[in-house]
Amino acid sequence: MIEGLDPGARSLANPAAKRPSLPLVRAAPLADIVAVVASVGLILTYVGFWSAPLTGYGARSADFLRNFYYPAYLLALILVCLRPERALKGLIRSPLLIALLLLTAATYFWSIMPELTARRIPALAFTTLAGVALASRWSWRSLTEIIAGTLAVLAILSFLVGALLPQMGRMDEIFPGAWRGLWLEKNSMGNVMVKTTVFLLAAGVMAPERRKLWFGLAVVPVLLILLSTSKTALVVLVLSLASMGFVAVVKSGPLRAVVATWLAVVFVIGAGLLIAMETDTFFALLGKDATLTGRTEIWSGIMQQMAEHPWKGFGYGAVWDDPSFTGPKAWIGYQAHFMPADAHSGWLELYIALGLGGVILFALFLTQIWAQSLWAAYTSPGGWLALPLIASFTVTMLTESIAMNWHELRWVIVVALALKLALGDEPTAPSRPRLKRSATGQV
Repeated sequence: MIEGLDPGARSLANPAAKRPSLPLVRAAPLADIVAVVASVGLILTYVGFWSAPLTGYGARSADFLRNFYYPAYLLALILVCLRPERALKGLIRSPLLIALLLLTAATYFWSIMPELTARRIPALAFTTLAGVALASRWSWRSLTEIIAGTLAVLAILSFLVGALLPQMGRMDEIFPGAWRGLWLEKNSMGNVMVKTTVFLLAAGVMAPERRKLWFGLAVVPVLLILLSTSKTALVVLVLSLASMGFVAVVKSGPLRAVVATWLAVVFVIGAGLLIAMETDTFFALLGKDATLTGRTEIWSGIMQQMAEHPWKGFGYGAVWDDPSFTGPKAWIGYQAHFMPADAHSGWLELYIALGLGGVILFALFLTQIWAQSLWAAYTSPGGWLALPLIASFTVTMLTESIAMNWHELRWVIVVALALKLALGDEPTAPSRPRLKRSATGQV
């Protein structure tokens, strides 16, 4: 630029100024690049696909794996520091989440294994922080596309491993031939592939210019769910797709929204009654017997152990690693006739760890997310993502210990959804009209 010249004079002094050279792709600011790298790193860490090969697919101890999560703690801190005011605002709007974390920390004082609880409380806090960081940094669309792209790569790699390296990508014990991809067993891959499908479909809706790409990639995780032979994953996939179908209908117009809402209420009530009356048939669809593959014996043992002190659990993350012969795990194992690794129920896991207060707080927290997800189905693009993921989480939580787990992507996603629903997208500044210049340089 030549100082002291008006726009018209500058163009005469420098003919090249008439033909400005613009880059084909606008360079992203450094902060955005750091944010994308940190976000992808968090997803890859907490999805846990790398634990299977590092342990020789279960042949070696997994105790050393916790060291691989420390870099993720740093990534979460970096991401939060990029938008600290948004992160703080989201936490302020999520008091039930804060109360749950404080109660979890308090269990240290009555934990049967305080050293374990003391180690796992920070792990849960940083896992939660990862969800806070993702929600505070990205819009609904960006968050969906980042996670969709990352999980899609893992889906493709899982398919290639299963097809080209069957000795690694397929199970040879318990469920011979069932595909497990990059994970230790088929149900783990099935769970991740359900989420992958939802994120890819939601990304296709939110980013119509890349719709063909995202919808085309969604075929891969659906195929992997079928190859995994995981009936639970298949049922949850159907529920997730039904939830997305509901969102599609209610967003298509006011009249359809009213009709779809009433039909959804009738369907949920009818399904509940049918399951209650035809329990054996429902279990058969899931590939389980009337005891839910031994789960009911575990649940009975937990209820007996909690009968004397229902309001105070045994400490967060403490019960299932207790080696004593007189602790709650030993008595539950005696009741169930085998030694369980967890409660096989998210609700009872909370009960035995945090007590009844923890169960009530989590129920209120989940109810809040459900209410916000339903509202988003009518009013926000976030409904495409929130409703199917919360529906699948709620159903899976009935028979799997997935509530408030440290070092797990499911909890990261639940926290990210909760805070994103509370925060919403940042309002965009209205575009200012561009003023035209005359040939003389006047406005």
